[in-house]
Formats: sequence, C-alpha cells, structure tokens
Amino acid sequence: MIKRLQNKYINTVILLGICSLFIFSGYLVGLHQLPSYGFFRRVELNVFGFFFDRIAEPDDIGYYDSIFLRLYNEKTNINDRLNREGRGGGLTSVGDDVLLLTYDGQIFQTNAADDIRNTNIMTPDNGFMAYRRTSETEPYNQYTHSLRLFRYNDIMYYSSEENNGLAISYSEFDSTQTCYHNTVATLPIQEGIESVDQLTAQPEDWKIIYRSQPCLPLKREHYAIDGGLAGGRMAFRAPSSIFLGNGDYEWDGMNSPIAIAQDPNGEYGKIMHIDLTSGESRIYATGIRNPQGIVFDNNGALWTVEHGVRGGDELNRIEENGNYGWPEESLGTQYSRLPIPTVSEASYGHHQNYTAPVFAWLPSVAISNLTLIDGFESSWNGDLLMGSLKSMSLFRIRIKDNRALFTEKIEIGERIRYVHQHTDGHIILWTDHKNLIFLNGQPYTDNYVTDYLEEQISNPEVREKVKFTIDACRQCHSIEPNDNITAPSLSSIFEAEIASTDYQAYSNALKRKDGMVWTSENLQQFLTAPQEFAPGTNMPDPGLNDGYMVDELIKFLEALNNKTAD
Repeated sequence: MIKRLQNKYINTVILLGICSLFIFSGYLVGLHQLPSYGFFRRVELNVFGFFFDRIAEPDDIGYYDSIFLRLYNEKTNINDRLNREGRGGGLTSVGDDVLLLTYDGQIFQTNAADDIRNTNIMTPDNGFMAYRRTSETEPYNQYTHSLRLFRYNDIMYYSSEENNGLAISYSEFDSTQTCYHNTVATLPIQEGIESVDQLTAQPEDWKIIYRSQPCLPLKREHYAIDGGLAGGRMAFRAPSSIFLGNGDYEWDGMNSPIAIAQDPNGEYGKIMHIDLTSGESRIYATGIRNPQGIVFDNNGALWTVEHGVRGGDELNRIEENGNYGWPEESLGTQYSRLPIPTVSEASYGHHQNYTAPVFAWLPSVAISNLTLIDGFESSWNGDLLMGSLKSMSLFRIRIKDNRALFTEKIEIGERIRYVHQHTDGHIILWTDHKNLIFLNGQPYTDNYVTDYLEEQISNPEVREKVKFTIDACRQCHSIEPNDNITAPSLSSIFEAEIASTDYQAYSNALKRKDGMVWTSENLQQFLTAPQEFAPGTNMPDPGLNDGYMVDELIKFLEALNNKTAD
C-alpha cells in the first residue's frame, strides 16, 4: 500500500515536472522567437481558444451598471441551434425585427429574448465543406487549420431611394484554385415586402458584388486561413455606398511570407468602398490590420475600431486615401513581447509616421464590433458603443472635436462578439457563449426620488428636508434592487423579514430578530432608537427626532417597495 502511494506520488511529481518544462520552454521560445515558436503559438491559440469557447456560463444578475444608467438584461442561448463549433456573426434590424447571421451561415429572426425564429433566408455557400476536405489532403494536411474561424462575418440592412436589401460578408474558399477571398453578397428586397416573414431566399438568389483581390493562397505559417483576421464588418452610406473593413488575414510579414496591408495592388488590410449601383470597388484607406467595427457618426464621419496585437487596439477616424500605418506602425508589440519587426526603431511605441489612432487601448481589450447609439437614453445619445472579447465588456466612447473625450468600461462578463442598437432603441449583444442579450437602460432611481417627492409633498422647503434625510440614508444604503454590498438595499425593506437580504455583515442583534418583519411600527422604533430596538446593532443613531420626518421616510420606503414589486 505504502509503495503504491509512493509510486503515485513520484508519477505526479514527474508529470508536473514535464508540464512545467513544457510551459517554460514555450516561454523561452516565445521570448526569443526561436524556430519552434510557430508550434508553441499554435498550441496556445488552439488550446486556449478551445477553452474560452467553453468557459462556464457567466452569472446572470439581471443588470449591468454604468455611470449614468443601469442596464437591465434579458438573454437567451441558441447554442443547440448551431451546426458546428465556431464564433462570429452579426446583427442588423429590418423594421421591427432583428436578424442574426451566425458564423455557420444561418439567419435567425427575433425581437425579444423569448422569441427566436428560423427564417426562410438561405445564404450563399462560403466553401466551408470544400475547405475542410482540402485541409485533409496532401500537402495541406501538414498545415495548421482553424476551421472554427472560417465564417460568415456580418449582415447589414441597407435602404435608400435607390437601393433596399440585405448585404452579408464572409470568407469564401475557392476550391478550384485553392485560395480564398473576403466576399460581399447582396439580396435585394422587392417592393411590397413589409416584414422578414415574407422574405424567402435560396443561395443562388444572392448577388456577389465583391470578391477581394488577389485570391489568397493557403499559407504554411500559423493558420492556413486566419478567418479571425478577416474583418468583414460593413457600413452603409446612402444612396449606394458600402464600406467594408477588409482585414489582412494575418498576411503581415510575421505570420506569412509577405505583408500586404501597404501593398497598393492588394485589397487586404484596407477599407474598401463598394458601389451598389455600378458594382465597382476601390481602396478607400490603407494600413489596416483587423477592422472589427465600422460605423458613421451623426456628423457623417467614418469610424473604425481595429483589433491590434499585444497592445494597439485602435479607434480610427477614417479619411479617404488615409494610411493608418499597419504593419509599419503600431502601438503594440508581438505576443512574445518583442517589438514588431516591421516597425522602425524610431517609430516604436510612438506611431509618428502615419495617421495615428484617435485612441488606443493598452493593453489590448480585444475589440469587436462598433455601433452608434441614438434614441437609447439622453446621456448616451451620439456616443459610440464598442464590444470587447478579452475584457468581456462594453466600452462607451464619447467623441468631441474628433477626439475621444472618454471611454467608459461597462463589465458584462461575456466575450461580446457584436453590439447592435435595434430600431426600437434596445441594445442587443451577441456573445461567444452563443447568447443574445437584450439591454434596456434605466436611469438610477434618483429620478424616482425626485418624482416621488414632488408628487407627495407640495411644500418645497419640507420636500427639500425630506430629500436631505433620504440622501443621508443613501450614503450607506442603496435604493437599487439587490444592491446589498455595503449595506442592505432599501428597495424592498418595507414588510420584508428583518436581515433577509444577501448583505453579508448583519449584526447578531438583527439576526436574532428572525421571523420579524419591517412593519411601520418596527421601522419607527429602529429609526428613532436603533440600540433600543436591537441592542448591539451596527446601525448608528441617525438622529431622527422629528416624528413627521420619520413618518415621511417610512412612507417613502413603502412606496419604494411597491415600485420594486411592479
């Protein structure tokens, strides 16, 4: 028995030693860019990418907090309706309905978390099955493939007097030439179609209006096709312009033989302008890595967010013929922490030779999609809202005088793949957990306090005194539902059991009141003489000697409880 335990202990030590050696070797290889760096990098991306797709479902607390608003959420998961592993896709609104294009090419219809329907809209074949077959044959079975990153990227409804329809973008594999494009296809919506329910489309009904050039070959370095760097997001400007963020697919000179973002003869690493009427396309801006968000603001300026490397996530104001530097300039480094070899020593860390970003995130937050907020809530109107993957947050960006006045981080707890504002004002998120999250913003209940007091108390002086008393209580106690971190929330105290919230630091004095409830009488005793009501309580004496003031405070707690119940 003892010998078996000794052997088991020795085996465990040996296994831990091997794992430690592997991790340390990977660190040294990455630090010094040794020849086996590509192998270790592929292990890292495949293993950890697989892990992040399967991390535990986040806690659902029902709301997220921002500076001006509390964002209440409803969510639904559609993982069981997807055909394969992957991540990506996009959202758009057509009238009262939202369309979700998933990474596997399905289009769903929704307008609420409890109403997710299939549509009769089939998408063009992106060559996924042909690519998978190719990846299993010589010599390509010796390459590294990430099939889950080969995907449909975006969907967009466009409408003007001249054009009305849907556009989708996707990576497309050409099996005849063993190469791939970034492709845009459109589906015109005929007059008389009033809802998505009336739309029916076969793959051949779509018109391919753009294929990026040249057709890129499979590469031996890193991933043969890195669909995660396709970009593929779109923005529409009436009457007929589509702007496409065309990523460089990691043809950057580090993970490929050559860099193409600065090549005027290649359309990758560019912002492309596509004309719906003529079918013509042209390079609009250059020096782009992986544009994951693209949107026009209320002033007509075009903004993109670009997914950088280790550092260097960028917010850019795109000007025609502008050059934004990649890969010759970046505010990031390689993942090994070494400088990007295509960036000059003089420009390293400064981004001084090409158009610099308006704002950059260091370290990277792994940006995703970008949208313009309008008609959601007055304190947010006109702002840009960006999703992120690594930081699992939203970022609200205020633009003023063509610069970022601030970026507010709003923690969501999921990798946000897409953020979209629906025509009814709601904000909808699509996450890598395959959740659709519907957000409704409400100002904090301070507005309710003001409205309540104005309705209940006509005398302005008395009203101000009552508000002062309520505000004094709020120095410790929140009046937001379920906010019991620093003290029990007052939102539903009235007629609740004493010490019944999830507040963690109740005194024994209140815990001994087990079974008692906060009636008007109990509240009056506690507020006027807390130590007499519960000897040893942590509640300090609030100094409420005015009976009228105590009565008004209790009336407010009762009204607040009724509001929460509603």
